[in-house]
Amino acid sequence: MLKLVLKLAVAGAALAAVWAFVPFGGRTLADRWKAARTPSEFVDRTWAEMKGTPPAKAPPAARPPAQARQQPGRGGAPARPTEGHTEADRRALDRIVAEHLDGR
Repeated sequence: MLKLVLKLAVAGAALAAVWAFVPFGGRTLADRWKAARTPSEFVDRTWAEMKGTPPAKAPPAARPPAQARQQPGRGGAPARPTEGHTEADRRALDRIVAEHLDGR
């Protein structure tokens, strides 16, 4: 009885290793399971990829409705922040860097 339990444990460990680490067509079975929405989709797509035929296309997921974009600064929408540096900023940065380098 102990031999049977050990054989089942070894077989289970081997299946778990194949599931998690062996890639079929570039992806492991665990990755395929995560990507599938249903168990039947997992089986169909995996079987099709292992046979070499392209899997049946799944219906596209519903997209959220598009929102109208407003021009920056118009219609009450604030302008997008941009990064801008003046010559005074650059001089101050050069002074700080020079102070730190001289303090070595």
